[in-house]
Amino acid sequence: MSQTTNGALGPYRVIDLTADIGALSSMVLAGLGADVIRVEPPAGHPTRQRGPMLREDTTSSLYWAQMNAGKRSITLDLEDEADRERLRGLCETADFLFESDAPGNMPALGLGFEDLRDRAPQLIYVSITPFGQTGPKSMWAASDLIGHVSGGLSSLVGDPDRAPLRPSVEQAYNITALNAGSAAMIALHARHLTGRGQHVDVSMQAAMANTLGNARLYYEMDGIITERAGGARAFADRATRIIYPCADGYVAFVRVPASMIRLHRWMTAEGAEPRFNAERWASFAIAGNTLPTEDEIAELEAEIEQFFAAHGAQALYESGQHFNVMICPVNTMQDIVDSPQLNARAFFAEVDDPALGRLMVPGAPLKMSATPWRTRTAPMPGQHSLEVLEDRTQAQPIGD
Repeated sequence: MSQTTNGALGPYRVIDLTADIGALSSMVLAGLGADVIRVEPPAGHPTRQRGPMLREDTTSSLYWAQMNAGKRSITLDLEDEADRERLRGLCETADFLFESDAPGNMPALGLGFEDLRDRAPQLIYVSITPFGQTGPKSMWAASDLIGHVSGGLSSLVGDPDRAPLRPSVEQAYNITALNAGSAAMIALHARHLTGRGQHVDVSMQAAMANTLGNARLYYEMDGIITERAGGARAFADRATRIIYPCADGYVAFVRVPASMIRLHRWMTAEGAEPRFNAERWASFAIAGNTLPTEDEIAELEAEIEQFFAAHGAQALYESGQHFNVMICPVNTMQDIVDSPQLNARAFFAEVDDPALGRLMVPGAPLKMSATPWRTRTAPMPGQHSLEVLEDRTQAQPIGD
């Protein structure tokens, strides 16, 4: 247990041995106040080489700066027995260990859960791997892309007449890491009851398979395989369009019966003359009871497109609030940075990074009234080796 007490997780110490797949887990815990110790090899962690790079050197990775914010760094060579012993000793003072090596690698070094449980019975040992610690694929390597396709999500992304697509950002790694962090907190609650840690086994494939929502439920219920629907929302064996162009970008419009009736009212208030009445419009919604013909759908889509094309995204958003219609701009990165809502909540924070200078970084996705999120910088390689190892010799016994 750490000697710091700042933040909701201030008393707790985390040892981070993960690669890309688990970095977000401990970053969130660091933001919540935990003392996260990132263990790096002598040459530095491999993700220090990952772009985008602010400059052409190993200290300028913006990816590293974001995913390791608030952590401390120590250098240990886990091929060396003396350094492995230092890590074992550090585990005696830690509450969590996160690792993402292939199953069997950590036990081969004498650093597996079973190797540490007698020496550090309080330790919550979190293993994050592509397919979990057991099963026929447990030893198979994978990337974020493989997480998407093996978990089934990519089968739902893209146009129906073209190949499946990968979502444009690394959601598999992030979703898996957030699952791991949540599981670690549940294991901490169990430790309050039992006094002992446990092994948490997180599978990226399982984490992604858990995101399929209704697509999985429709298959279980009726054997329906939900098809890709492009910019539409797949709904069992049919799809309903939700993305529309507007005067300065795109908007998403959720076609449920109530919103369809209110959009009809809104368009009429602005002088439009929809062909169908409001009650008939409700049947064009995602959950409408009366399925319209293809010609009727085409006519409806043309009317909606014409109306949206005459307005800007923000104007549609604001008017939608007035008419109680679920519509929202498809925000770009510039929109996110300039967002009045995010900035009002101080989502972005400026930090003075020792290697990169003044940076604007994403901050807290949440607010806590008594123990606020702490936005801090990422460490330099081995920056805290001396203080962490000295602190270990003075650490107090673990206790909750």
